Amino acid sequence: MNPHMPSRGGLLLRAAIAAIAGTAIVFCVILPAEYRKDPTGFGRLTGLLELSTPHAAPTPEPAATSNAPAASAATPTENNWAQAAAYKTETIVVPIGPDGEVEYKFQMKKGQGIVYSWQSDSGNVYYDFHGEPPDNPKNAVTYKKDEELRAANGTFVAPFDGRHGWFWLNLTAKPIKVTLKVSGYYESHGFVK
Repeated sequence: MNPHMPSRGGLLLRAAIAAIAGTAIVFCVILPAEYRKDPTGFGRLTGLLELSTPHAAPTPEPAATSNAPAASAATPTENNWAQAAAYKTETIVVPIGPDGEVEYKFQMKKGQGIVYSWQSDSGNVYYDFHGEPPDNPKNAVTYKKDEELRAANGTFVAPFDGRHGWFWLNLTAKPIKVTLKVSGYYESHGFVK
């Protein structure tokens, strides 16, 4: 007999313990957490039953504007925000002087979105991507802040009506150009003084 092998009785005991433990895990954990079945009551007691409860995702509301007609507002349907106008695609060249700074913003309504890509032609820039609500422009919301990048890409959906865009700071002693490519939905865009 091999001294490292358990006896036949030992193997049967281990198999029985494994079968009991597996059955307990299925009935106490997997059924409540995955299938919303709780035959033992353990799922309700431990909160596992909540894992299998479907929760509706909050649907964003379209912006309410007093001056704009209702047809121009974004209409949400789950993850689809229908827009009244066709999307736009533009390439914008933003010159920045030596050690200079520039703010370039897009006027957007809540629910309008853009896909963007920007790149500096000859050096790193510091950038901050943020938004300003029209009723409180001094209370800017920062979405992304990085230092010493030469390029960045992303998507953005406006969480509120207002101006949203970039602050760029030239980190070099020579003029540079940032080329910004944008596709999406927005009202207007331009430099901010």
